[in-house]
Amino acid sequence: MGRTSLLMVMGYSVALILMGFNLSRVSTMAYENAIEYNNRSVSHNLVTGFANMGSQAIYTTPNAFPKWTNVSLGGGTVSLNTVTVPGYGTPPPQNVQLTATSNYKGYLDTVIIVWGVSSFGRFAYYSAVEGSINWANKDTVYGPFHTQDKMTVNGSPVFWGKVTNKLGLKKSPASSTPQFLGGYQTGINIQMPSDFNPLKNAALSNGRYIHGKDVSITFNPDSTMTLKIGAKPDTIVKINTYVPNGALVIDTANVRIKGKFTGELTLSVQSGGSSSKGKMYLDSSVAYVHNPLDTIPSNDYLGLCAADSIVITNNYNNKTNVTIQAALFSLNKGLGVEQYDNGVVRGRINLLGGISQYQRAAVGTLDGSGNINSGFSKSYYYDNRLLVHSPPYYPTTGSFQILSWYQQ
Repeated sequence: MGRTSLLMVMGYSVALILMGFNLSRVSTMAYENAIEYNNRSVSHNLVTGFANMGSQAIYTTPNAFPKWTNVSLGGGTVSLNTVTVPGYGTPPPQNVQLTATSNYKGYLDTVIIVWGVSSFGRFAYYSAVEGSINWANKDTVYGPFHTQDKMTVNGSPVFWGKVTNKLGLKKSPASSTPQFLGGYQTGINIQMPSDFNPLKNAALSNGRYIHGKDVSITFNPDSTMTLKIGAKPDTIVKINTYVPNGALVIDTANVRIKGKFTGELTLSVQSGGSSSKGKMYLDSSVAYVHNPLDTIPSNDYLGLCAADSIVITNNYNNKTNVTIQAALFSLNKGLGVEQYDNGVVRGRINLLGGISQYQRAAVGTLDGSGNINSGFSKSYYYDNRLLVHSPPYYPTTGSFQILSWYQQ
């Protein structure tokens, strides 16, 4: 009996010793894990904070290239370097790569951010002047939105992308409930360019420049276009041969376009100082051969830039719906419809791309119940590819935007 009791006491003692050892080891590991987590967190916070400081410098001063080496911060050291790297596009842009590193008690972190020149193609909708526009019930914008003016909302319009403006928001009535699903920010200043000179210079260098003659263009699905320049007979040309760098400028003239487009091209019509020139007329639908909404990837990018207005013509082709697949830019006016108020309902504008315009123009009229009384209704969808890839030499905002953020 005594020996059994002794063995039991010894067994319990060994068990208690082992339990105590395990508890001590677990406590030690927990402490070490806590220390490691803290050190890693501090290193992470140092590098992300420093990367944001460098990003702020680039955002506020686009030509800044901040470089800081072994800066003591928060008990560790941080460094930042900025270099230019080639980007993707026509012409290949000079992107800015920012690399931030941190070292806190031997724990290392790196953040690599690539910035690219911001294009107006990034906006689903942009305006310099809103005028009497009210964003109302059933209005929906898919993609980034900006206006230099004050926004007026009436009811519950829905904005899926981030909304920015310069002068703020007016709710009319005050009970309006706009839905900013991508976020909202005011006080942002993004000015329109004063001219299309960069496009003109590109056309003169390795593109195509036509002066003083009205032009009609039909895009063909085989990568060609049919041109009628002034009184000359029609000519069929291969787009990438006729316009090697993708910049086609028609100056001191008007242009009419239609057809099925494939390739990469920015077409700009400029006024040359004449109030009757610089207009672009859409005589029928202008659509991509490879629809970006299909499952097959599309490499078709078309920019349509008018110094004056972009006008949907009142003709037989446009009497029942019109499709526009392109990035649109109207420097001094906007996208409108010829004879929009003639009492004839003409269907719907199906726009896939984005539109930047000085001031929105009329495309139709409504009856007292909000139904189309004449002209067109609207279905505007943003082409998300334009966030990172714009048509050649498409107008830029003069600032940078983040293209990628990588952390290791």
